[in-house]
Amino acid sequence: MPFKSTMMTRIYLGGAMTLALLSLLVGEGWLAIHQYFFLPPELEGIVFCLVAALMAAWGCLELLGMARSKGLTPLTNITVVGVALIVGQPFWTHVGLGSQGHDSAKYLGIVVIGLMFMAAWGQARKLGPQETLANLSVTCFCFCYFGLGLMFLVLIRLQGAGTSTIIEQVGPVIMFLACVKSADIGAYFTGRAIGRHLWVPSISPAKTWEGFGGGVVLTIIVASLLSRIFGIMDMPMALLFGLFVAVTGQLGDLLESMLKRDAGNKDSAQLLPAFGGVLDLMDSVLVAAPFAWAIFEWTGR
Repeated sequence: MPFKSTMMTRIYLGGAMTLALLSLLVGEGWLAIHQYFFLPPELEGIVFCLVAALMAAWGCLELLGMARSKGLTPLTNITVVGVALIVGQPFWTHVGLGSQGHDSAKYLGIVVIGLMFMAAWGQARKLGPQETLANLSVTCFCFCYFGLGLMFLVLIRLQGAGTSTIIEQVGPVIMFLACVKSADIGAYFTGRAIGRHLWVPSISPAKTWEGFGGGVVLTIIVASLLSRIFGIMDMPMALLFGLFVAVTGQLGDLLESMLKRDAGNKDSAQLLPAFGGVLDLMDSVLVAAPFAWAIFEWTGR
């Protein structure tokens, strides 16, 4: 009974979240092709970016909570604000410095290093040298994990900037998110059905090689179908896209399992029944997004 109850909760709640996310993406795409009725064209995708920055900040707070459960005291304000700034970097560097999309990456190193030194200064003022290495490690990890992970998700959204239809605007990001979640779904149900050989039992006793394979297969199928429907890339590249997203997404899930196991937590938070917190929802996205963006760039999107 607990298994059936958990599975049905995942199905119903997952379906509702999928519908809400799809509505958000389609609505944001519609607003973008109308320039949001008041914004200049170069700010297409800004609403999506703001949502991504909010999710990054929320997930960051959950991870900082896990760090505090280990006795660490990372600085909350600079970490959360820094993560949000990195996520929005493709936009604010464009507005302030005249560089848009992936061209703004040339400023990324300056941004991250500047934030790192601001965090070090705040650490010095608050605690002096005490726990500097551990606290700054958590902060810098958040910058990379949440900041860069969701910045690349924003860059995937910007693959459709400048186009004239909703499908062209949000097709790439819908394809990516569908593939990431297909890996999770395929791994979950295949592992439940036929999983026998544990993948990394010291980290996650529920993950199996059969589940891993099921996630890869379902993701490749979804990537192939959506690439044809949206006209995003040819079939060989779609197969490669599905493979990379499935593998990196499941590695992202494994990374989060390591973090939770170290903190002694089952979930990053108790936000949603059978799902956990915001970090539990986007752990795969954070690691897979840079690789997916690279393939989109490779295909000339």
